[in-house]
Amino acid sequence: MTTTSSPPRTGRHLLDVDEARVARASRRLTQIAAALVSRPMDRQLHAQMRTFLDKESEPALASWDVLLARTPDELKERISTVLTAQAVRSAS
Repeated sequence: MTTTSSPPRTGRHLLDVDEARVARASRRLTQIAAALVSRPMDRQLHAQMRTFLDKESEPALASWDVLLARTPDELKERISTVLTAQAVRSAS
């Protein structure tokens, strides 16, 4: 699967497609990993992990590659844009 960087958003959604996909995958993996600590042999949890790996991991990894390909200046600009938009949203 080829993922291209999507344009930054300034509306309701602050993150572009790749940023949002990586954030969702990171949150989901953290939830699964934390649950594995307390329930390492839970069959339902193993099924959730398999589903994530089968359906979400490759798109998330492709998006991660897109983010890694950004230059430091591009990353700084995105951080500035998101933080500014959040500040404006909070102030209103």
